[in-house]
Amino acid sequence: MDEQLTRVIDQAFNRSLSDYPVFCQTKRDSAIMAFIHAHDGYEFHFPCSSVGICVVDGQQLEFVPGMLTIIRPGAYHFIRSTQTAEYWRMILSVDEPYLAALMSHEPVMSGLLESWFPSEQISAAQLHLASKDEMEAVQHLLRTIELELEQRRPHFQLVIKARLLELFARLGRQTGTRLAKRTTMTASYRRLMTEVADHISARHAEPLSIDELAETFHLSKSYLHKLFKQHTGQTPHQYQMLQRINHAKLRLSEGDEPITDISLELGFGEMAYFSRCFKEATGVTPSFYRSSMRRSPSPPHP
Repeated sequence: MDEQLTRVIDQAFNRSLSDYPVFCQTKRDSAIMAFIHAHDGYEFHFPCSSVGICVVDGQQLEFVPGMLTIIRPGAYHFIRSTQTAEYWRMILSVDEPYLAALMSHEPVMSGLLESWFPSEQISAAQLHLASKDEMEAVQHLLRTIELELEQRRPHFQLVIKARLLELFARLGRQTGTRLAKRTTMTASYRRLMTEVADHISARHAEPLSIDELAETFHLSKSYLHKLFKQHTGQTPHQYQMLQRINHAKLRLSEGDEPITDISLELGFGEMAYFSRCFKEATGVTPSFYRSSMRRSPSPPHP
């Protein structure tokens, strides 16, 4: 897949890291890259919705919501969405000397990089964030770092350092117990599960049942459930709910439409059910989330 693409060193990005050693960005696009690139700094790639792939030094990795991928400095890689839906992800890059210095001050964290990359032959590591709380916490920390970098308010460097330490502490708790294992799923079934995820994403606001999905994709209900969870780390219902919540968060933060309209249009129906699902996923109600986004540069987190 990657042999036909040009390999480039991203010098422009390297210059930006030399100006300030941390970079963070939220991206929503089709994620179709025309070249394979490498750059300085560790890259932390966190998908918020949809499914994609990343090829790192010839190794293909799957990107799904809840899976954090860490790419070593200098590793050639490219990213591509495997779905027709817009690919929403957050990307954090940290300069190698800065990260090493940051971790050297915390003895407990000094071996974190070694646990992710125990040998020079390993170019990427993946951590599976199994719970909604963990996913929300990581997304919140990345968004805070992104906003601090954009606004450059007084002492933003200290805020970024504190958020990075919290992020790495959270990831350190999981390292060794939740390092993602390479799947043994065949390529044909991976493609099929990507089609299922694409189908759910495109119809996230519609009522979908495991029976309908099984009939559409000609699999038994139990086997589809097993394969989909192996592929994405979530059940079909959980994956659909994640799409709905992510769309709700976007509409709450960027628009003024009534919350009841958002609830109905995203398939929640009753406002009480929407509020309950939203609070389970984010820790706050939809109305509190909207008001907090408008009075604060970062979303609330319990």
